[in-house]
Amino acid sequence: MPLRNSLLALVASATVIGVSAVDGGSRGNDSAQAQPQVMVGETALPGRLHVISHPGRYGLGPEQPGSIYAVVDSMLVRIDPETREIQSVIRRVDRILD
Repeated sequence: MPLRNSLLALVASATVIGVSAVDGGSRGNDSAQAQPQVMVGETALPGRLHVISHPGRYGLGPEQPGSIYAVVDSMLVRIDPETREIQSVIRRVDRILD
């Protein structure tokens, strides 16, 4: 299980880095650096967090036990509902759908 968690964290980190590089490609590095990074393991602050009540609207299946879906700084994530720790970064979202 620790190996699986490490691999998920690595994939999530690569996804975040890849999104930032694509977003900043045409506008330069300043705009990419100005956007907050969402990282696996960080705690989502309540003011940055929107808990998703209808996962299907985002193309998601049911939540996994011990986690809920949320949007943090325009990124779709899976978090621990008790601690708000980000467990995985899924993808960027353009708007809140629920």
